[in-house]
Amino acid sequence: MDFKKLAEEVVQKVGGKENVISVEHCATRLRFKLKEEQKADRGGLEKTEGVISTVISGGQFQVVIGNTVSDAYKEVEKIIDKKVSVNNASDKEAYKKKSKLMDRIIDLVTGIFTPILPALIGAGMLKAVLMILTKYCGVEATGGTYLVLSAAAAAVFSYMPIFLAYTSARKFECNPFIAVTIGVAMCSPAIAAATETLYFIGIPVVLPSGGYGSTVIPIILAVYFLSKVEWVCGKLIPAVAKQFLTPLVCLIVVTPFTFLVIGPVAATFQNWIGGGYTWLYQLSPVICGVILGGAWQILVVFGLHWGIIPIGYVNLANYGRNTINGITGPSNWAQAGAALGVALKSKNEKIKQIAFSAALTGIFSITEPSIYGVNLKYKKPFYIAVISGAIAGGISGLSNSAAVAPGPVGILSFPLFMGEGFVGFVIAMAVAFLLSAVLTFLFGYDIENDTK
Repeated sequence: MDFKKLAEEVVQKVGGKENVISVEHCATRLRFKLKEEQKADRGGLEKTEGVISTVISGGQFQVVIGNTVSDAYKEVEKIIDKKVSVNNASDKEAYKKKSKLMDRIIDLVTGIFTPILPALIGAGMLKAVLMILTKYCGVEATGGTYLVLSAAAAAVFSYMPIFLAYTSARKFECNPFIAVTIGVAMCSPAIAAATETLYFIGIPVVLPSGGYGSTVIPIILAVYFLSKVEWVCGKLIPAVAKQFLTPLVCLIVVTPFTFLVIGPVAATFQNWIGGGYTWLYQLSPVICGVILGGAWQILVVFGLHWGIIPIGYVNLANYGRNTINGITGPSNWAQAGAALGVALKSKNEKIKQIAFSAALTGIFSITEPSIYGVNLKYKKPFYIAVISGAIAGGISGLSNSAAVAPGPVGILSFPLFMGEGFVGFVIAMAVAFLLSAVLTFLFGYDIENDTK
């Protein structure tokens, strides 16, 4: 694939670089903020080689590329001159005024979490590898090999505020290194290990159990507060003193305020979110599994699943288990199974090739080729996949299946679900795949589509 050529065509068909406010990417999509969405040629984009589909959601014009999106993104960045477009204050202000509140929330969440996805995915998969090595390959959990790999696997989960501090600073437009400094302070082993109540100028410092190392919400709010303090410093401090007084004031004000106010309040709120989901889940794990398992791929289509993903991180931080991945993961294989059903039923070699390829990538957790390239195109396979995902989600809920680390749900991530509910999870994945494939083969694909 010539990614330079692809990037040139994509930028041209979204209305040219002059129409781009900013661009980011997640695991499979280029996420553009455009000045005028009507200037984008959706039809032309969807016919472009290398583009799977386009989606307008969350205030973003999303171009679905697939698992090579990072290569395309690098070339797009070169073309649009990102520094100029991102810092165009008038364009960004206009975007804020015309975008809806929910669009801005989704944009905020994706902007903060998508940049750290490679680290989360890599660490999660490394945890899976370590589980296999210790369980089946004789690697000792006390040996040097395990400890070195385990340090890398645990780093992102033990020091989450540091990663989120940087991405939040980029989103809130404040100094990322001051933000990271505050994130590091929140992860201080000395503070987390304190056995007695700490006092800051006589005020008790209330810490969450285990410290802030795996928390999500406190650092995001702290960096938002930092952006406001930094803005005030920029207005009040004379230019001659800004370089050294602004960082000093920011650290002196934001760090203690984070420990005394933002941290305790946000940590409590995070516990409420995790507890609220857990309460709903425990009311009926099966119903929760059916609803979320069936709705998940619909949310993915519109990019709205990002509103739920952070709750999974909260669950991991609070309980060490993420049942959301357990009940939504099988829907990936439901989409893959539906694509396989099309591949087996179709007599058209081109359709068979596309569908087989989409099914294979779906098994490895990348569902966009199945969704946009096959299932939505023919409609019935997508409906069948949604139903199969709902049934499989119910099975996972009944089994109380959960992931012990984040990461995409596919064939390589099975070890992440070892423990309670593992057998149920395996059954749910198999049911999702086979039920989708069989039903699509029997009822979901009209052979007349071969000639369309």
